[in-house]
Amino acid sequence: MREDLPQVSYERSMNHNYMVLGKCDFFNTAGSSGRDYRVRMLLENNIQGLLPVTHRQVNGESKYYYEINSLQSLDRLIEKSTLGYSQLRALFFGFINLFDRLEEYLLGGEQIIIEPEFIYVNVESMEPYFVCYPDYTGDVRASLMEFTDMLLTHIEHTDEQAVMLGYQVYRYTRNPNYVLSEIRKFMECPVEPASEKDSYCDTVRRDEKLSEACFAPKDVMEEVSYGQNYREYDDEPDDGHCRKSGKKQLIGGIFCILTAACAGAVIFCARTLKVFPLSGDNELYLFGAAVMALVAAALFFVCYIKSVKQDKEIAGLNEGEEDEIYGELMKRDFVNDLTKEAPHCNESNYNNYNSNYKSDGYKVNTYAESACETVCLREAAAEERVLFGSINGREVSIPLDNLPLTVGKLGGVSDYIINDAAVSKMHARFEEHDGKVYVCDLNSTNGTVRNGEVIKINTPVALESGDKLRFGRSCFTYL
Repeated sequence: MREDLPQVSYERSMNHNYMVLGKCDFFNTAGSSGRDYRVRMLLENNIQGLLPVTHRQVNGESKYYYEINSLQSLDRLIEKSTLGYSQLRALFFGFINLFDRLEEYLLGGEQIIIEPEFIYVNVESMEPYFVCYPDYTGDVRASLMEFTDMLLTHIEHTDEQAVMLGYQVYRYTRNPNYVLSEIRKFMECPVEPASEKDSYCDTVRRDEKLSEACFAPKDVMEEVSYGQNYREYDDEPDDGHCRKSGKKQLIGGIFCILTAACAGAVIFCARTLKVFPLSGDNELYLFGAAVMALVAAALFFVCYIKSVKQDKEIAGLNEGEEDEIYGELMKRDFVNDLTKEAPHCNESNYNNYNSNYKSDGYKVNTYAESACETVCLREAAAEERVLFGSINGREVSIPLDNLPLTVGKLGGVSDYIINDAAVSKMHARFEEHDGKVYVCDLNSTNGTVRNGEVIKINTPVALESGDKLRFGRSCFTYL
């Protein structure tokens, strides 16, 4: 629970950045000779997937220092960007692999804090690193469910593979008896998006084959199969395609009719045409075979009809369920985007905006410009806020009229790229609070220097006109 989370502070020591957690008093009460074996395992081993941690006594208080150099917290990373398939897969795999390694060290997962602000990632590979805090006890299952719910709202909805994977894990974690290792099985199977030519029934059959290859027992798969809970957002499937789902029953019925016809032909040739002699017992056997074949054919056709009806019912139910789920997710994201960009927009304007969606729920064709009122600019907004400086001897200017803005050398996660080897992938972030511009260092290796002093990491500092900033070797002036 969040009330059990430790207090967080940040420190920089030389070229190392630390997140400091200092709520517990474990070492003061137990003493160095009586440490819990789990704490000794944590401090004496470098467990892959966990943030490296050291323990220090500061003013009589026991604190844990987690090294976060050049890493970014997940909540900051997803604040302005969404997660694609490869990023989502890396997060889930990192989580599962960590719990496999913890078993090797006789550690459980109760001390892992599964909260976005305590999960740090390598922004280039999306490899996650978790915090193991000795004075924390959490519910792994419940935490993973909440974590999955959070990720669903930050998935790139145009990435069909990401949506399918996220919905798979979401559905599976709804089962109160789910097994964490089972998630690995369907993540190791390739998730191929449906092509435009694939019908609904083709998608279902493909997904059923994937499910059988990746999951056991089958009753678990029936609970989480995305083939039965995720459909291609397209026009309604026609009856001809849906009847293919019961083709086995149809083929069986036709085969039985042909069998009965063959038996009848033999009896007709023997009795009427006198082609060959047929004894009474053999004739009786042929009559019995023909009757049994006709009965079997009737049963096959009944099953086929039921299968077609069931396919249509499932299609209707899935459409309603998925439209509700994805509609809610889309509503959250797009309404939030609208309210961020225009303060006078509210949820009531969503209907005008939503009317311009395609039926697939992914793409927006047009935006209703009349949905929101014109926003009046404040006088302070007329002031131009910009950074002037040089990068590798080339003069540049960075406008600060669209905040927050992140600077760094890695594209995709940084809004403005600084080609400087001494600059971190995500180096610093500019924010606005109460009409003033703040700069915040994002765990950079070489730090952010303001007027000759290195500012604290993850701590916004207000800028004044004329302030000098340095990122790596690149210098700027705020005006």
